[in-house]
Amino acid sequence: MITTLEGDIISIVKASLLDTVPDLSKEFDPKEAYVLAVKHQIVPLIYYGLAKTDKLGVAGTKFLMSTANLTQYSAIQLEEAENFFDRLDKAEIPYLKMKGTILKKLYRYPEMRMMSDIDVYAKMDRYEEIKAILTDLGYTYKTESNHEIIWEKGKIVFELHKRLIPSYTKDLFSYFGDDPWDRLTRVDKNRFEYKMTENDTYIYLFTHFAKHYRDGGIGIKFLTDFYVYEKNNSLDYQYIENELNKIGMLEFYKNTKRVLDVWFFDKEGDEITDFITGKIFASSTYGEKKAKLEAEALRLAQANKNAKAGKRKRKLQMIFPPYQQMCGKYPFLKGWAILLPLMWVVRIISALFKKKGGSAIASLNNLDKVTNEQIERYDAELHYVGIPYNF
Repeated sequence: MITTLEGDIISIVKASLLDTVPDLSKEFDPKEAYVLAVKHQIVPLIYYGLAKTDKLGVAGTKFLMSTANLTQYSAIQLEEAENFFDRLDKAEIPYLKMKGTILKKLYRYPEMRMMSDIDVYAKMDRYEEIKAILTDLGYTYKTESNHEIIWEKGKIVFELHKRLIPSYTKDLFSYFGDDPWDRLTRVDKNRFEYKMTENDTYIYLFTHFAKHYRDGGIGIKFLTDFYVYEKNNSLDYQYIENELNKIGMLEFYKNTKRVLDVWFFDKEGDEITDFITGKIFASSTYGEKKAKLEAEALRLAQANKNAKAGKRKRKLQMIFPPYQQMCGKYPFLKGWAILLPLMWVVRIISALFKKKGGSAIASLNNLDKVTNEQIERYDAELHYVGIPYNF
């Protein structure tokens, strides 16, 4: 069975989304609820659900002040996003709004759906023009990874996606491909915004959720996204099931749908829905460090057929990152690939002089602490809910 805290939070979330009064247990602790809300980036969502009760107690001031600050931050995010999209329209650069950018507007109040950054997929052959726009808007380049380029201005972050799914997430990447523009349609003849169909958007949101769940955990807000999105769109569930079956995620999808039924439609839960609920609540917005390490060790072990080989490969990748990843850290390498070996040495020396955390050396030591028993347990948990690594 789900815990008392889990039941109370689910009741609050549901009441917040429906603008009703939550049914809370006698043991409800607002301080405990606040800690969890911060961890999962759902403070406004929980605050609005509690606002009609007398249960805010000593945590009321924290809830109110945090919600006020996050409301302002959310408004600034949306304004910055629209400024950027307007500039893309004027430059006639095709783009796709992604994830939180489209989901925020489906909630009763946009701040109910907090987002860490502004995700947008754009034509990367126009990147020099996009870069000029971001620079003109006051943003600075931060880093580049396998599937995104990050630009920042204070606390506002843009993630420019080069592809919908990282290429190393092989099962999902094989479905979405490296250039999915053929599945997009233009929203308006006067703008250059593109969109997926409602069904394909849902599939993308679900696979994004599944990727994070499998790679170390996922937060409560991603379940509320499904509820809100389904409520605001007429979906072809047979099509969705057929597509998810192609990438081996049908079982996990059905289990997740049953979790939604328990959370939002008062259906009876079972061992699997309780297990998934527990994993989500035990996570933070994007997963916990320990679970991420176990997931990484399992992914590499599965890819290499044994844990020792997986760890060895990961060590080599961490000490000698691939060229594309190094270009993200040292942009000048894009024109000077011959200097890659030298910059590997520079990076290793820099890591050795770091005091703690984040360095390649620290990461290697952490990965070494993952035992074969932990890898096997994590693998069994993924199989149990229907989402093993399929590559």
